[in-house]
Amino acid sequence: MQWLDKMNDAISYIESHIKEPVDYQKAAEIACSSLSRFQRMFSFVTDITLAEYVRYRRMSLAAKDLANSDIKIIDLAKRYQYESPEAFTRAFQVFHGVPPTGTRKLGIYRDFPPISFQIHISGGHFNMGTKPLVRIEDHSNERVASFSVDCKGPEGAAVTLLRDWAVKNLNDYTARRYIGCAPKGHHPKGEHHQKGEQIGMHEYVMQMLLVAEEGIGSTFLGAHVCDAPQGLFLIGDVALNEFNNDEAIDLGSSMQTAFGIMSECLSDMGGYEFDFNYGDPLKERRHREEHIWSKEWWENPAICEAGLMGFKLWLPIRKSSE
Repeated sequence: MQWLDKMNDAISYIESHIKEPVDYQKAAEIACSSLSRFQRMFSFVTDITLAEYVRYRRMSLAAKDLANSDIKIIDLAKRYQYESPEAFTRAFQVFHGVPPTGTRKLGIYRDFPPISFQIHISGGHFNMGTKPLVRIEDHSNERVASFSVDCKGPEGAAVTLLRDWAVKNLNDYTARRYIGCAPKGHHPKGEHHQKGEQIGMHEYVMQMLLVAEEGIGSTFLGAHVCDAPQGLFLIGDVALNEFNNDEAIDLGSSMQTAFGIMSECLSDMGGYEFDFNYGDPLKERRHREEHIWSKEWWENPAICEAGLMGFKLWLPIRKSSE
């Protein structure tokens, strides 16, 4: 298909300019598309935003440079378009799970190869590209900056608190990981989500994962600091394709669909089981929600209607006892 060739040509252009400020408009023109349509199509096919792809590729290439040369961090940050060595180091640890020194000394890093668009036919169905639907992450001894509210529609209020703080205090807020949780559930009496239901009142917490010395104290740049979710999590993308009657995205229904798919994956995987434990504050294990926002939303949420570019579900798991 010609449009697949054009999409691959656009990726080739991005790859050839990965060490420069990437001109997304030029990439869209190569794909014979408008910028907005190109970004939407890219996100639909890959489940990551165009900006995330560029960031992931830069982090992957930077790790290989670290492991195979004596390049200084300050030069590496400049090479891959980071404003400072500190911002680069934080983004590096968030992506790879280890600081740059860990990669240099131990050769540990996460590889993210270039994307190639293809169509694979199987049993009358097709999918584009090959990427894992879910992955397992082990989180331990991590800390978060935390923002809690208790009101009607608390998710938006908590997100606003976090965004205002991040934009005011951080240079690398688009490179961070943000997770949310309703500590007592979205429904006071444990009711199941209903499509198009009215927004109720409950507590909601938005958190940003901290790195290195950021989480040492009880506060970080004025934000409350506490322990991050601990243990094993099955983390998967939530397809934002469920809508209310007013055509707004129905996150609850979208998450329910994703939960079903992830449950099947866990069963097929073998060796693991869910580890939900509600009620005991010291041992509580409940699902989390990772939010990914566009750069335009960070800069001005009031004029950016499509701010939420990605959504991931974190489901607590453990190794099965069998």
